[in-house]
Formats: sequence, structure tokens, C-alpha cells
Amino acid sequence: MHSENMPDIPNPDYDDPKEIYAFFGLTYYKAAVLEHGVLNLAVALLATETPGITVGQVDKLYESYDKKTFGQVIRAARQRFNFPADLESDLKMALEQRNYLAHRFFVDHDIDLQLPEGRRQMIDELIDILRHLQSVDIRMDDLWMSAWEPLGVTKEWIEEKMQEFVLHRKANA
Repeated sequence: MHSENMPDIPNPDYDDPKEIYAFFGLTYYKAAVLEHGVLNLAVALLATETPGITVGQVDKLYESYDKKTFGQVIRAARQRFNFPADLESDLKMALEQRNYLAHRFFVDHDIDLQLPEGRRQMIDELIDILRHLQSVDIRMDDLWMSAWEPLGVTKEWIEEKMQEFVLHRKANA
């Protein structure tokens, strides 16, 4: 695990009921970031299979795979890439965690939400899930970045494009 590269997780105070929603939002956000990392890998693998692929064709791949569920995107990537066993297992857990957050977390904690100790347990559970999602996301970043390199997309190129985007956005704000 690349813990030295993991962003800091805020320390909860446990005294404000709104903290649950803040930690839920942060955790669900990380699930979405991880999902997009797997999408990046799937699209990169599909793109490298298509000689002479155009930017427009890449955009269409993103559009079509962006409409799929996280599980479907994982399956698409898995069809073209053999994940290391530990990452495969962690990715499966991340999918389960993402689905739990989306469909069951607040249902399973309906009573806990009403009690200070229950809210503390909820926040601690969210922090555990967040740590796992971060560790999987960091490993996924390495994979999708290397999958794009044959097409000339490097970390430096991405950083340059991000800077251009930020400058363009500031200019139009």
C-alpha cells in the first residue's frame, strides 16, 4: 500500500451530527474517483486495441462506458487486463463498499444516526471505507496511467492539460 501518497483524512470531532454527512460525502467522492480510474483503464485498453484511434473515438468510448455501472466497468477492464490477485480482491471489496454506501449505509444506520455513540461508529466506519478506497485508487492510478502511455498520454501531459483547463476556467469566471 502506498500510504505515503495518501491524502490526509480529516480528524473527526464527533460532536457535530453534520460530520457524518461530510465524511459520507468524502467517502462517496473517493468511490467515484476510483470508479473513474477504472473507467480510464478500460478506455485506455480499448483505445490501444484500435490502431489510429481518434480523439473523437476516445470521447465516444468514454461516453459509452460512463453510462455503465461500476461493476460493468470493472468487468470490461478485467476482460483486457489481469489484475494482480491482491488488487482484484481489493477492487471487489471497493465495489461492494461503493454499493453499500449508495444503497444501504443510511438504511443500516437509521437508529445509529439518532445516538451520539452510533454517529461515532458511523464516522469510524466511513473512515475505514475511505482508507480502503484511497489505497485501491492509488494503485489504480498507476495502472491506468501506464495503459495510456502507448498513446502518448503521460503524467506530464495530463498535468499540462489540467493547468490549461484551470487557466481557461479562471479566465472565463
